[in-house]
Amino acid sequence: MKTNVVKGLALVMALMMCTSMVAINWDSYEWLGDGAGGGVYANKYKVAAAFGQTVVNIQHPGFAAEDGIYTNFPAGIASCDLPDGKYVIEGAGMVLYLSAFTQKETAVKVVAGGVDYDFTVFFADGQGETGGDEPGDDPGDEPGDDPGDLTPATYHGVQSVEVNGTQVAFNWSITRNANATLTFDITWEADIVGAVPQICLEGSFITMPASDKHAQLTTTATYEDGATLNDTFFYVAYAGGAARVDITGYTVGASNDDPGNPGSGVESVTAAQKAQKMIVNGQVVIIKDGVRYNLLGAVAE
Repeated sequence: MKTNVVKGLALVMALMMCTSMVAINWDSYEWLGDGAGGGVYANKYKVAAAFGQTVVNIQHPGFAAEDGIYTNFPAGIASCDLPDGKYVIEGAGMVLYLSAFTQKETAVKVVAGGVDYDFTVFFADGQGETGGDEPGDDPGDEPGDDPGDLTPATYHGVQSVEVNGTQVAFNWSITRNANATLTFDITWEADIVGAVPQICLEGSFITMPASDKHAQLTTTATYEDGATLNDTFFYVAYAGGAARVDITGYTVGASNDDPGNPGSGVESVTAAQKAQKMIVNGQVVIIKDGVRYNLLGAVAE
């Protein structure tokens, strides 16, 4: 197992050109439209875009030297980690040349307006497998990295967030799996038009596969019990705004009882190493190790 989270993430970043950080369910993504090849590129390419990124289609604009995937960002583009000659930048837009994509999955990082945008391109005819299954691509497969057969541990939380003027309860959980990967899970109780759920994991945004008020994502990177995740939160964008559910401070391997669905009576519950505060039926209670206490320290009914 990695000695710390930073080591694991650094290794994954070094391998980003040949594998994605997390297994992506490509069935939930649409094929890019072929605006350049007369149908040759139909059903060949998909993009798991970063939040804020817009992917248009495959085209060959006048400023490009080759056919490619046209995408743009909210601000001017400063850099791209694809090899030189495999892309062209035009302000806040760019073309990623199709010749850059020879693998089933290629992870790409673009910096625009001082923000890192991490996304993944899928090529149906590419080499290798999806989900980082190529030999040596998964940091968990390195000699000596096998964490052993751990007992899964799940930490639950619920947070009420205002969405379009209405308080919406978000129920979430983080499970440290038996193989030391993490599964992030979040559901919400109201219809949110155009919801695009993401997890900001240690500062990097990753789009979560979602369906019917529910999103879930499992990492391929492994994490050591006791490590703390910082700058980590769920981020659900929607038409006109976004909802943020903070889980910074989660300790890998921590677990508690599922608080259930207290509904609108819940003010806020966030991950913490020692205790949580919440309001149930108008009363403030403290949850520690799955037990509810009142403010006097007595076990609450």
